[in-house]
Amino acid sequence: MVMKNAVSMQPHPRRPSRAARSCAGAALLLLGAVGAAACTAGAQDEAESLGEASLLGTYDLTSRYTGDVQQTRGWIIEWEVPVLLNASEAWAAVGQWYFNLESGIYHNPSGWHVYYFADDNGITGNHPSCALGTWDGGSLCEGALSSLQPGQRVAFKYEWCTPARVADVNGAQICLYVDMKDGAGWQFLAQDARSTVEMYAHDIEHFRDVGPEYTEPQFSCEAPIKMIRQEVKTTSGAWQTMTGASTWSFHDAAPYVYQNKNLTASPATWEACTASDGGGGNDCGGALVWAPAQAYPPSTQVTDGGKLYSAKWHIGWSHPSCPPSNPASWCPAEWTEIGPCN
Repeated sequence: MVMKNAVSMQPHPRRPSRAARSCAGAALLLLGAVGAAACTAGAQDEAESLGEASLLGTYDLTSRYTGDVQQTRGWIIEWEVPVLLNASEAWAAVGQWYFNLESGIYHNPSGWHVYYFADDNGITGNHPSCALGTWDGGSLCEGALSSLQPGQRVAFKYEWCTPARVADVNGAQICLYVDMKDGAGWQFLAQDARSTVEMYAHDIEHFRDVGPEYTEPQFSCEAPIKMIRQEVKTTSGAWQTMTGASTWSFHDAAPYVYQNKNLTASPATWEACTASDGGGGNDCGGALVWAPAQAYPPSTQVTDGGKLYSAKWHIGWSHPSCPPSNPASWCPAEWTEIGPCN
């Protein structure tokens, strides 16, 4: 069954990873038996066989380590929490996968939470603040690991380890820790057996394809998602700062963009947000011009009154009195304003 909890009465979309995702792909909430996964590069799409219906999400921005993942023995990745322009209704995740264990920060209308997912050993014995059991093998976190504020920094550390949680470059387990940058240092989050060889971040994930209740997030480009630093642990057990223009491969899909990449800095840094020219305009060249008496699928982008809008749900017939820029008072709130066109 789809799990619900006190954080939100809506199901929380999530998905298993069974192959490294280098493209924007479908993300699945595990509702049934999971089959083999495939990423079709041409279609920029993924598919997994489920025993029951699935909920879909999408990785629109990904940054993937281009080195030999099997020669790594750990990974540290630190984020700065962004401003969401539609925080009261948006759903999103910013996180990473390393050897089939996911972690990061997850936003629902109640705010930002630390989360982890795909712990095939189960959540028993993991961080006590993450015992909601939001998904099979994972959970949103509460208490000090929730209510994250824009500008706050959160770091995650993966290490090869033994079942006793001792760091070991030959360990068969992955130990996952979180540092809330509050002086408490590294806190154990979860542990799982090493499996799928993967090391990449999904800088922006949204769930707009799940349904109209999962509003597409609008990330500020003035207070964006910030990649603060990454470190990699070598086979000798030493931690090295990650830098270099060829260290990562990037994928982006509209309406989200990377900005202010500084890959040659040490550590390398970059930002991610909803596309904007920084001067108050969006590229609206590919959007439809809103018209009455039309049908618009969910997330369709239209222009009206010099601004760009996105359909919150399927609009079967656009009423002449309900243009996005100046709807009558009785019109449903069926459009999300993205911002002015340049």
